[in-house]
Amino acid sequence: MDELVFPVEEGKAVVVCDDREMRGKAVLRLFELGAVLKPMRLQSGDFLCSSRVCVERKSANDFESSIVDGRLFAQAGTLSQQYASPLIAIAGTDFPRIHANAVRGAVLSLCTDFRIPVLFVEDESGLADLLYALAQREQLRNRGPQQLRFQKPSLSPEQSMQFIIESLPGIGPKTALELLKHFGTVENVFTAETEELQGVDGIGPLKAEEIRLLLSKRFQKA
Repeated sequence: MDELVFPVEEGKAVVVCDDREMRGKAVLRLFELGAVLKPMRLQSGDFLCSSRVCVERKSANDFESSIVDGRLFAQAGTLSQQYASPLIAIAGTDFPRIHANAVRGAVLSLCTDFRIPVLFVEDESGLADLLYALAQREQLRNRGPQQLRFQKPSLSPEQSMQFIIESLPGIGPKTALELLKHFGTVENVFTAETEELQGVDGIGPLKAEEIRLLLSKRFQKA
């Protein structure tokens, strides 16, 4: 298993963040707080505060959507397998699309079935404050520089295939599995025509067209 090692800067808290989160308001707030940010593509979770503490960030809207489409518990299973102390932080408390009982049930399942604490923060600034406090607690309670070791999780071929398909626009774990079951291989998914993609549950004309546009787009170096 590959291992990524970097030294913590003395007297400062390091937060490893998924590179897709770098433009978020939470990252700007972490800069203001004085955190040392290490962008990295994470296979699960959004922020690492130590080798054992990983935080999955969700807006209230995304939390709702992940309950509806089934992503939430798949993500929770992956987090609990890969990290000793995962957390889910939800920014916001307004859930207009689903009943309060559904939200309550999802939170209870995460806490009891997956043993993942769920924390609610007011906004992205509150999320950053939480991350900074976690990083300080994990890294600076023992004075002096230390080494943090972040292990890249070893994925099975099937998990790697699903991870690749999930990178397509608008595709979550459930639809990724449906695509792989339908087409059999990643290559077949990538070469499928728009009409063929629409033959899979969860893929409508707009989503199929969006996928084809991305797959056929020529890369332009910035």
